[in-house]
Amino acid sequence: RTSISLRYLPPTSCHALVSLTTMPKNTSQRTIVITGGLGNLGSKLCRHLLSDATPPKVILLEHPAFIDAKKAPPHPNATIVPCDLGSPNLNELEAILRGDGNDDGVDTVIHFSAVNPYPNAGWSESAQSMDHTFNIFQMAVKCHVRRVILASSNHVMGGYKDDTSFGPSSVHPNSPPNVGTVPLDPNTLKISGDAKAYAAAKLAGERLAMTLGSMYGGITSFVVLRIGWCQPGENLPNTLCAAGSPPEFLLETEDSNATNNGGMSEGDAKDEIWFKQMWLSNRDYLRYFEAAIDLDVPTVESDTSASHEMQHVHRHVRKGFVLVNAMSANRDAKWNLDETKRLLGVVSQDDSLS
Repeated sequence: RTSISLRYLPPTSCHALVSLTTMPKNTSQRTIVITGGLGNLGSKLCRHLLSDATPPKVILLEHPAFIDAKKAPPHPNATIVPCDLGSPNLNELEAILRGDGNDDGVDTVIHFSAVNPYPNAGWSESAQSMDHTFNIFQMAVKCHVRRVILASSNHVMGGYKDDTSFGPSSVHPNSPPNVGTVPLDPNTLKISGDAKAYAAAKLAGERLAMTLGSMYGGITSFVVLRIGWCQPGENLPNTLCAAGSPPEFLLETEDSNATNNGGMSEGDAKDEIWFKQMWLSNRDYLRYFEAAIDLDVPTVESDTSASHEMQHVHRHVRKGFVLVNAMSANRDAKWNLDETKRLLGVVSQDDSLS
């Protein structure tokens, strides 16, 4: 077989990998699909997976408008496939997930794709992001993909930010959702958004994962990671800020340039601590997602008659479904990581406030 440093398929809606690239059947090597594969999180995870001594095949699905081959690792196992997950025509996506007769099909789908992956997403963008999630999840079930991993968000629980009745380690994966992270400073709110529409799309994805897992968990199981803030690049704690987004992704307003001219406001000072406490280091991020690929997920539902927890509407472990918090071990954070350690077997190594 001729090795190619990076395969790229020209766009239509979603071009099947096998339509232009013939790959030999190999039952010993798994195939992993990453949606939003050229974004911050997708590209970091791809490079990490390919650094293994026996790397998987990695298919990077990316919207045709955001294709940049320079962002993909120059590795023979990496393939960029232009794909609009919001398209009503998903036949070619189905061919990718099935392998279309030339491969064993996809083992794992890791879903990052969103129309706007930042807290300032509007409701139209949120609805389209839901379409992405619904389409890839249903197609993964149809094609018998073994594992689907959803990158959900801390913003699903952002309403606990200013709730003083919740102290350190008090927000569990089975705590009731409390969507949106509203900045205390009105000027910061104008440029960063309140994350409510963004978080609603993530919550919808979580609930669909739970439903599909309960129906098809014996074949396709779902792992949901409510991730913290993992910035592009080096992702250092000293570049976290009260806006909750990188500067280049903040909204422009008439007074946005004057927002910080008078120094940090009291509201921003409080919010900056919150965002530092939701930090997710590159190292912890990669370890969490790698562990999620092979996490043991229940394939049958437990007896619900013996335990009140089994009746919990927000139960985070059930047939075909596991949900955990995924932040670093930041000092005094409200995020509880006990279940993350127990289920993923990963203990965070980093603290933004140390």
